[in-house]
Amino acid sequence: MAVVRDQGSEPVPTGIQVAGGAALVVGAALVAAAVFTPGELPGRVLLIAGVVGAYAAVVADLRAVAAVSALGAATFVGFLAHHYGELTGPGHAWSHAVLIGFAAVLGAGYRYVRSINLDHDAPRPPLSRALGSTTVVAPPDRPEERGAA
Repeated sequence: MAVVRDQGSEPVPTGIQVAGGAALVVGAALVAAAVFTPGELPGRVLLIAGVVGAYAAVVADLRAVAAVSALGAATFVGFLAHHYGELTGPGHAWSHAVLIGFAAVLGAGYRYVRSINLDHDAPRPPLSRALGSTTVVAPPDRPEERGAA
């Protein structure tokens, strides 16, 4: 995936990006636990998926996006669907967690499409149309240049 970066700035290390994403996921999990009751798994997973998808749309490093997506899924299953960080149990929680990975793929795809369009946003000169019998290409001045091509 090609991403346009500023030439003057240094890229942020992957560990720092993962730490920032982890803080976002933990914050989203706290908000989801406060807003939704334990039985409202769709609301909780949508909140985590929205945060992970937005993170994937902003961060260029796919390794950081994958790590934060895995952390988001584990946080949802361990703390929001089950209790006390248990990742084992009924499979219904993991079936909800697939939405988090899908949101990460959508966010990364959005970032890729946006980086492609950055090259095409440059202003272009307006198209001009030749009116009447305006000569578009001037004929050669010397006879030897008029040879068959």
